[in-house]
Amino acid sequence: MNTQGINTQGIYIYGFVPTHFFDAIKSLLHESGIYSIDYRDISAVVSDTKEEKLEYMDREALAYRLVDHQQKLELIMSSGCSEIIPVQLGTIVSSGNDVIKILKNGFDILKETFNIIRNVDEFDLVAVWNNFPDLIVRISDTSQIRLLKEDIAKKDVYDQADSINIGKLIKKKIDEKNNKVNLDVTNSLISYCLDAKKHETMNDEMPVNSAFLVKKENRDMYMETIDQLDAKYADNLNFKIVGPLPCYSFYTIECKMLNANDIEKAKEVLGIDVYKSESDLKKAYRLKAGLSHPDKSAESSENSVDGFIKINDAYKILLEYSNFIKQSPDAAFNEPLYLVKIKK
Repeated sequence: MNTQGINTQGIYIYGFVPTHFFDAIKSLLHESGIYSIDYRDISAVVSDTKEEKLEYMDREALAYRLVDHQQKLELIMSSGCSEIIPVQLGTIVSSGNDVIKILKNGFDILKETFNIIRNVDEFDLVAVWNNFPDLIVRISDTSQIRLLKEDIAKKDVYDQADSINIGKLIKKKIDEKNNKVNLDVTNSLISYCLDAKKHETMNDEMPVNSAFLVKKENRDMYMETIDQLDAKYADNLNFKIVGPLPCYSFYTIECKMLNANDIEKAKEVLGIDVYKSESDLKKAYRLKAGLSHPDKSAESSENSVDGFIKINDAYKILLEYSNFIKQSPDAAFNEPLYLVKIKK
């Protein structure tokens, strides 16, 4: 039976907060359909939803889900909850019991993370060149590129490769310029932060797209330094700050469901029954991967690649299971389990 198009009722998890925070704001969030499921002193912030996997969503539905996810988290934060740990976009479970399992299995990680984020806020910083075409003109007029153009102009026959080489050189100079700006901005701000993370930029016009985990006591100095950077780069760069935000870039929680059938299949793929340590698991993986690697396998290219992918997937599953056992050594594996970790 094909169930791809069938939506069943589920519970969407936005994040986790200390229970005392949610008790103070739950009436404010009721109209948004947000409620909590509690375990000890931690609350999972959730809402009812139709179960739908992200991979089945079209672009519009996915964009709506992302906006809703962020708006709900930021609503909770703006309502007075200064400590919130976000959960990976699209985390849906079947029942409240599954939420409780996640809270139990991830309790130690969540408590440790609350201790960290209590004293920090995430701020995202973007810098964009105000006049990017003018920057390209100035780079194109540097001595190295000007001399290259002069040499090309002396040729009797046009060669498209020359234009390509000029384009590559200009791109290299832009990258160098952007990297220099990014390094300057990061070095100027990092002393006020617990951590920083560089995100992928949209295009060459954006030299900076980074998240900073700013210590609360340093927030004013962080903002003042951005003002100083704005003055330093005069009219060349436009800085935009977003925050404070939930710690999306540093402490988003990933909840991975494991079940006994997947574990047994993974063991079969790697050819192991019992392993006592991660070292045993790595040995089995290396042996199988070495025999089936596409560069060494005598099978057809397609079959050897598929086999190699299965071995890698099996290794990842068993490694996750090993990590779960470390978290919950007394857990009974007679039903689906949830591995809770910080998303890398």
